Amino acid sequence: MADFLDVANHLLRSRSVEDKKEHYENVFRAIGALQSVHSKAQLDLTNIESVFTALEISNVLGKLPGFDATEIPGVIASLKEVIVKTLESTINFPISQSYVGTPVPYEPFAKLLSHLREEALPQQSVSIITFNCDIAVDMALHKEGMGPNYGILHDPNCHNPVSLYKLHGSLNWAQRKDSGTVYPLQLNQYFAKYSIQGLNKRGTCKIPIGSQLSEYFSKYTDVEVESEPVIVPPTWNKSDYHQALSKIWGKAAQDLSEARAIFICGYSLPETDAFFRLLYALGTVGSSPLEKITVYNPDDTGAVDKRFREMLGPGAIARYQYKQMFFHDAISDVKALFPARKHKYITMLIQPTQKTARLISDVRQEEKRGECGTSRTSELPRELPYF
Repeated sequence: MADFLDVANHLLRSRSVEDKKEHYENVFRAIGALQSVHSKAQLDLTNIESVFTALEISNVLGKLPGFDATEIPGVIASLKEVIVKTLESTINFPISQSYVGTPVPYEPFAKLLSHLREEALPQQSVSIITFNCDIAVDMALHKEGMGPNYGILHDPNCHNPVSLYKLHGSLNWAQRKDSGTVYPLQLNQYFAKYSIQGLNKRGTCKIPIGSQLSEYFSKYTDVEVESEPVIVPPTWNKSDYHQALSKIWGKAAQDLSEARAIFICGYSLPETDAFFRLLYALGTVGSSPLEKITVYNPDDTGAVDKRFREMLGPGAIARYQYKQMFFHDAISDVKALFPARKHKYITMLIQPTQKTARLISDVRQEEKRGECGTSRTSELPRELPYF
């Protein structure tokens, strides 16, 4: 969400987040304090990831204008609360006949993945790597019976999962207090305990899974978790983030190294995002030849295309293509690259054996003479085999 902070500010001013008002005010006070940095350095205070990173570094340095060093961890906790509440307040899940659906365009996206795995010729293995921490993709995979598999604590009830690596954490991930282990709350587990309360006028609902996360683990498990979900900044380097996410990043890199085709949808490769550049550079080192890398992005200025071309090496450039498309258009474009197998229905009449043919001829002669032929008929096979 490019305008995330504008949306959050609107929710605050419209009194739509009164239960989290203190956290919103704390975050915007910190952003105001960071304005003083502009006199000596450039800092994008309209970008949620830049603000998150600035607060994390402030915590490491113990320095944030207008705040005592001991207050900075509380500001970071408030920012996570703002992220959770804003996402839960703005993402609408459609409801039809009391069933919760998937936001557009994630339902056709999940069907694309099902097509690639089951109908395409040849069948494809699929992994998803995302920086988003909402549960829209998760819901789409859940509804399509494909998991997801987060790469942590395998769900034994999921038999056909798609790997979904969420590199910045997720609204439905909790972190155990004693060990730091990440515990994902699977959607089937959540819906078994929580029901969606009513419909709004547009036939949609909210899913406050992040706000109910610690409550779930407190009520239904013996695991004590942190109060906020696992949501981490783009430039995490502290030991708690490293312990929580290094395994997921490692699996994402492994799948990149084995990929023959990479499709990047909606990601604009900001100049400051060194992590993605390193993930791509190190992750794509492997024995599998890269056949295709396609970027789908609506930018028509050439800036995004230029940044990707500058990142890619000469081998990848030969396989690279930029397509000016939104996400929903990219779905059909990818599907067209992997057509479904053609089903050939062949009916084959198997010729009767010489003995069977002789028996058929004898029976027909007996029928012409008016004889019953029952004893001979019983010798015939009941059916001729066919496909």
